[in-house]
Amino acid sequence: MPCAAHFPARASADRIWPVRAAPSWTASCSTSRAAPTTRTDRLARRRNVALEGALTWAFTFVDQPWFAGYRQLATHGVDLPVLNVFRLFSRLGAEQIAATSSGQVDLNEIVSSGVGKSPDVGVLATRGDNGRVQILLWHYRDDDLPGPVAEVALTVAGLAPAFETRARAWRIDRTSGNAYASWLAMGSPASPTQRQVDRLLRSARMSARQIRIQRGNAGALLVRHLPLQSVELIEIDARQR
Repeated sequence: MPCAAHFPARASADRIWPVRAAPSWTASCSTSRAAPTTRTDRLARRRNVALEGALTWAFTFVDQPWFAGYRQLATHGVDLPVLNVFRLFSRLGAEQIAATSSGQVDLNEIVSSGVGKSPDVGVLATRGDNGRVQILLWHYRDDDLPGPVAEVALTVAGLAPAFETRARAWRIDRTSGNAYASWLAMGSPASPTQRQVDRLLRSARMSARQIRIQRGNAGALLVRHLPLQSVELIEIDARQR
């Protein structure tokens, strides 16, 4: 999948899949927030709308079962995966830079029929005032069913000649930043014990992981394996070392 980002960096990605089957999981629409939200600006331009920001809203349900209710960001004080998506959004830079992906579903198709025929493997890239580049990747399909992992070969061009060869990555998937999946693995207890609650709180947290960047003729090279219904944010220090 070519993915291009002009930083003046240019990021490109090539997708090779299927790789292997990914277990089914439900993350309270975390990827369903990432995929359409990143296209909001394109829809706004199409409708000649001056988009200045985005807002989400949610309900608070009292005395409800665990992981029940609609449009929640947390349950019994435990953050849901969708809240982690908004945390990833908050790390994006103020300047959007060009990014393309050959695995990304066309906007017209999404508007007319959703994401059903093939998954949406997309990319969004930004640059912050601190000289860092943020790359948001997602692997989404409307139906929350088992599916193959997307192997993404990501190329980022236009970085400083001696850029840092390590980057940080935050991910939300079946095993990361996902308290709901952890709750299911416990057997969906109606009244979790304090030890189980502590485990859910830990499962809900995202932590940055160090990933290595390879140097290539075209720029920085990374290979990422994204399970179906996953979101990942990669942050690269684009400044000269």
